Amino acid sequence: MDSYEKLYVPGIWFVCSKEPANQLSRYVYDLAVELGLPVVVYSNSTKKEIQNEVLNFIKVKCIEAGSDELERNWLEQEMMEYNNHGFFWYPEELNDYVPNGSFWTNYVFFDKFKILSFTNSFSNIYLIENLSELWYNDECDIFQSLHSIEKEAIEYKKTIIVFISSANSRINETYINNHLLLNK
Repeated sequence: MDSYEKLYVPGIWFVCSKEPANQLSRYVYDLAVELGLPVVVYSNSTKKEIQNEVLNFIKVKCIEAGSDELERNWLEQEMMEYNNHGFFWYPEELNDYVPNGSFWTNYVFFDKFKILSFTNSFSNIYLIENLSELWYNDECDIFQSLHSIEKEAIEYKKTIIVFISSANSRINETYINNHLLLNK
């Protein structure tokens, strides 16, 4: 897992990615599943797509944790049962992560309205797949919005992680470089 030392520093942080939707699912997995941190997700991808990708990460880790080849094969067969029945016989705790499982209620909130608000959130971490689709206080200029969002995020002690493609010319490159979540 990548180092997330800036995760606990309120403000806006960027993750440059060629495939923001896939990267977003990975962060949901890393932060909510591995670290147990609640997150708010703003995404163009469907909730079900993200849930299925996160569940696939969990299934792979479960299989890899098998003690030997025989156990890994057996676990892989058990994971296939989910495809047939929509739930897990074993390991039963994986049912928390199925699309209507308790994990998605307690750790991950999908904001379908895409109106950024820090006052109503149970989480201090926001994952935003595409900042340009996010509405904020009637501001049209994305760069001005970023400054306003960052100021409010710091005030409310929230961390905003924005996934952008490297070729995003709408945002000042220096600003992005100064706000990269992970240094390359």
